[in-house]
Amino acid sequence: MAVDQARRVKASTRQRKAHRLGIKTRRDIAPVIRHLQLLRRTMSIHEIAEAASMDYTSIWKILHGARATVLPATERKILAVAPINGALLLDSTGSRRRVQALATAGWTGEEVGRQVAARRGDAWANITRVLKGQRITASLAHEIAAVYVDLQQQAPPPTTASKRAKERAQRNRWAPPAAWETVNIDDPDALPDWSAVLCEFAACSRPVKPGRALCEACDKQRRKRGTLDGYTPARNGSALVEDALWISQQQGWSLREENGRQLVAERLGVTLDALERSLYRHTNTQAESLAGKEAR
Repeated sequence: MAVDQARRVKASTRQRKAHRLGIKTRRDIAPVIRHLQLLRRTMSIHEIAEAASMDYTSIWKILHGARATVLPATERKILAVAPINGALLLDSTGSRRRVQALATAGWTGEEVGRQVAARRGDAWANITRVLKGQRITASLAHEIAAVYVDLQQQAPPPTTASKRAKERAQRNRWAPPAAWETVNIDDPDALPDWSAVLCEFAACSRPVKPGRALCEACDKQRRKRGTLDGYTPARNGSALVEDALWISQQQGWSLREENGRQLVAERLGVTLDALERSLYRHTNTQAESLAGKEAR
């Protein structure tokens, strides 16, 4: 305690002496701000503060013009920090897909931008350029990926803007997070796995078509009754076989092999026995129909 106090007194004495002799003890802040702006292309303020062993608030104030000068020690710490990997810009495909996937759940671009800005220590983040541009900074891509992980575990507030965001996503057939779980979302050549996207009605497990939130059966029921309250989806044999054939085609799981049938059954939420019975009846029906046509 006494040692720390003595050091502060000594430092204060040096500053008074330097001021009396006209010696500048603080440095021009312009080079520091320019370097921070360079770092912000690939790093968040939190990452810069950690790399420089400084407080987040100090970095934020320097970057936003709340300081006129800096101490030599502060200048040395900040100038010693180098951009992450030296990469300034990245392909925006993965970030664009993440924003679009969040929109399918009702998260607006404005809300995603607020979340990103809060993580970066900014007042605002431009998400529009993510949807329209081809390249974005590595820092922005990193923050969007983090926000994507957080928000897909939450439900957006039930607002008009949220409803419009979801409708826009459906019109444009944007893939939801489930479609990217087994696919590299950052690979520009990768395609979403729509067979992994199931009807959002909790009691249903049918796959949906691209751009749809409900399967055909549930959507028909909702349009007919205006609600799905009290509705229990029932999949008849024909519908089960139709869904199984679609998943088999999308995933490449052969229904001729038991392992393939097991995987399809698990995806549909039915037992292997139920699926095999439906496939057996479907095959026999086709054979009878063909025999009837040949007899005529």
